[in-house]
Amino acid sequence: MTRVSLLGACGAVALALAGCGNQSDTSPVLRAMKGVATAMVKTGDAPPPAPITRADLAALKVPVIQGEMKSGNSTFYLVPIARQGAAETWGTSDDLTVTFRNGVLAETRGFGPDIMESTVPSLSQLQSGQGTHRRSYVYLDGGDQLRRFDYDCSIQNAGAETITVVGQQHSTRHVVENCTGKWASFTNEYWFESSGKLRKSKELLVPEWGYLDLSRVIDS
Repeated sequence: MTRVSLLGACGAVALALAGCGNQSDTSPVLRAMKGVATAMVKTGDAPPPAPITRADLAALKVPVIQGEMKSGNSTFYLVPIARQGAAETWGTSDDLTVTFRNGVLAETRGFGPDIMESTVPSLSQLQSGQGTHRRSYVYLDGGDQLRRFDYDCSIQNAGAETITVVGQQHSTRHVVENCTGKWASFTNEYWFESSGKLRKSKELLVPEWGYLDLSRVIDS
């Protein structure tokens, strides 16, 4: 069965969020998401839930990222929950979190194998479409020991590409990041708009599990 962290129907969420305050007050948003998610997941012989639409997500009145983890056959939705300096953490209704450092995936929690720490390039480095850099990921192994994996990476511009994010098309420039290390090689991908905004990315979680696809659906 496909695992989906859903935000729920537009009307229910709108009612739950009434009086939640401004965008920085995101705890009520997560509570509202939790309140409706269970009812929206298919169980047994019940018909599948209605697809989440752009209108449903816009009704939350906060930025929203759609995430997909193909290896786990799952889709989830993230809203911003905390910011500290250059690090911004986004969370789901069921306590998955993704932390971006200067807009680049840097840490995760709740996925099972998680990125505990990392050294990542800046978004401007990636946007340039050229150059080399060093990446590292720190994971917690089965013996509760931190293990670090280092990679040498290069960036290449892959040209113009039109992508569709939850029913809306975006003109982007596709950038590819190829990384090679002692234990594995992988390729991250990024789609930048002409304004410099990162609209979509495909970034490594762990080599054994694959990638997180992260699409910026609602900007504000």
